[in-house]
Amino acid sequence: MAVPLLLDENLEHEVYHRLQSYGHDVVHVDYHDELGKGDSDHTLARFSREHDRLIVTYDDDFESQYDGDDYWGVLFFTDNDWPATAVADTIHRILDLYPPADLRQVNVVGREWL
Repeated sequence: MAVPLLLDENLEHEVYHRLQSYGHDVVHVDYHDELGKGDSDHTLARFSREHDRLIVTYDDDFESQYDGDDYWGVLFFTDNDWPATAVADTIHRILDLYPPADLRQVNVVGREWL
């Protein structure tokens, strides 16, 4: 079973389009009817929990200001200067390697994935 994704506003649109082309169930804050650029992290966390979506972000607030009951899960990329293709490919690889239950936490993604 694939994990549905929620891309934060700080993720490039190319990541969204590439993940869609890989067949992932993905929404981007910029393209969603209920969400929008500038929505609070609280809003994203709630949406993630209510819709069982894994948040993908460069925002460390999910690691430092929220606990595991506030969201479904988070992929926190620590370095925001990766090319969009590398980000999308890494997400795709992580989803292929780990079962959904293992992603229900803050998952820190660093350069070791490159």
